[in-house]
Amino acid sequence: MTRPDLIRWFVNTFHSLRLQIIRQESFYLGTLAVVVGALAGYGALAIRWGIELVSSWWLQAPTWSSVINVAPWYIYIMAPVCAGLVVGLINKYLLPNNEAKVIPGVIEALSERGGYLSPRKSLGEILSNIISVGSGASMGREAPTVALGAALASHLGSLLQLTEKQMRTLVGCGVAAGIAASFNAPIAGVMFALEVILADYAVATFTPIVLASVIGTVISRAHFGAMPVFNIPEFRLVSSWEIPAYITLGVFCGLISAAIIRTMPHARKTFAHYIKNPVFRPATAGLILGFCALLIPEIMSIGYGTLDGVLTEHPNAHLMGFGVPLALFLAVLFVAKAVTSTICAAGGFGGGMIGPSLFIGVTAGGFFGIIAHTLFPGISETYGAYALVACGAMMAAMLQAPISSILMVFELSGNYEIMIPLMAACVVAALVKRAFGPQSVLTEPLEAQGMEPGWGLERSWMRAVPISRIPRRSIPAVTMNAPLHELKKTYVDCGKGCVQVVDHQGKMLGIVTFADLQQWLLDSTLDQIVVAAEVANRNVITVSEDDSLLDAIRILDREGFEQMPVMSATEPDIMLGILSRNAVFSTYHKLIVKHGE
Repeated sequence: MTRPDLIRWFVNTFHSLRLQIIRQESFYLGTLAVVVGALAGYGALAIRWGIELVSSWWLQAPTWSSVINVAPWYIYIMAPVCAGLVVGLINKYLLPNNEAKVIPGVIEALSERGGYLSPRKSLGEILSNIISVGSGASMGREAPTVALGAALASHLGSLLQLTEKQMRTLVGCGVAAGIAASFNAPIAGVMFALEVILADYAVATFTPIVLASVIGTVISRAHFGAMPVFNIPEFRLVSSWEIPAYITLGVFCGLISAAIIRTMPHARKTFAHYIKNPVFRPATAGLILGFCALLIPEIMSIGYGTLDGVLTEHPNAHLMGFGVPLALFLAVLFVAKAVTSTICAAGGFGGGMIGPSLFIGVTAGGFFGIIAHTLFPGISETYGAYALVACGAMMAAMLQAPISSILMVFELSGNYEIMIPLMAACVVAALVKRAFGPQSVLTEPLEAQGMEPGWGLERSWMRAVPISRIPRRSIPAVTMNAPLHELKKTYVDCGKGCVQVVDHQGKMLGIVTFADLQQWLLDSTLDQIVVAAEVANRNVITVSEDDSLLDAIRILDREGFEQMPVMSATEPDIMLGILSRNAVFSTYHKLIVKHGE
């Protein structure tokens, strides 16, 4: 066999093998899930190392928490302001103004664009987050890590030309691997992807997402070990009488999260109103953050070092160099973190609110725990236990994801005894927040743009159904020169309420309905004078047979039509039939029933 023949045989064999794998969809998606899990896992490492590199450039230390008491005062202002100017330029030149960012951007892509995420936007978000958090912005690295995992999955799916259903699953794999690698919590990664991003618990979706989450966790543990991202105290439930206290803690966290989410759109509007040029908004937010950090340096960057101190009950309770009561210290911390995180997010810094929600939860829970233990010392645990439970409760309320939050804290603690108080606090926190509106910190930016993210899965179902699969009726045609009396007779005889007018090549010029005929009915002398082309309505909104059920529903809702023509995809001037409102919505109802089973 000659060398060209050998190469041709190898290419043909590879192509044949690839087609066989693709036909086995479960195996194909499982294989891709492993690849996405590895990509997302190393993506999480890259973001973490990038943040540490930027921090080291400013501080000669990998984290801000490690130099709180020794960093020069001017760094607290210089770093976020300079980073804000760079981030402002990234926002202008790399990130589209009309698209949501980070995790809301992933939800938007699944809902509106079949899961496609722009490579340029993904690059901009990564750079923005690394520069922002590394320079002290009061944000988190977890949300961008999730967005990067989703983006890598999306780019791979686009390269392999996956269907929208397959793309959704693969993006879910990227999300799960990103969360798993960030928190060293594979089960929480799976549930986050299913509960928050996909809202789809089908077995076919579940299996590849589990694989991706496991691979992401393995990669994270290979580099950082099996330890959780911050120190976790030993938890114990002192008494069953503590459960009401944990329920009250859930109410407390729910109220805080509701206040933060309600404040976010007002903060964005304030920045937009007073700072017209968006390039300077992050720098302004950085300036505000810097002055706050001169008084409370713990609010800078992610703040996991501060969380370690609170959870292990060894915090450095000092404000402005003076020792203060611990309860006051924690109260100031969670209020300051909530305010500065909201300002940084509204100003346009890269990052997300998952990390800040953990910080706010731990400090607010510690504050609550001090009060509870002071009032009932004999039947309550010390404040570290309440801080740990509040960590999950705040995340459950902010993200409206109680299941993911419960599993994450459970995996981090490895203590089954925490489950009852944790479940009570997380569910109550999510319900209390929901009483003030269904928005989460992830969906609020989308709803501010007029989107309904809760319909993302249904939209993907509807986009998967082409117009060609919806029953349509044929309607009679008359030529453009047909006299009016022939047009009338054809209209009456067909009984379909619609006639198409065509040229000599059979191409549609327009359609005639009763509304079009009405003005020609009274004067019979016009029957031999007027021709069909004069009566036809040429301003006709049509759909192509390649358009989707979602396209048809949007047109029918917008225009109020009862029917509309369906045109050939290959010959756009050839009418294939008429699509009725009843046929469209009957197909929609069948689709919902099918997927709901």
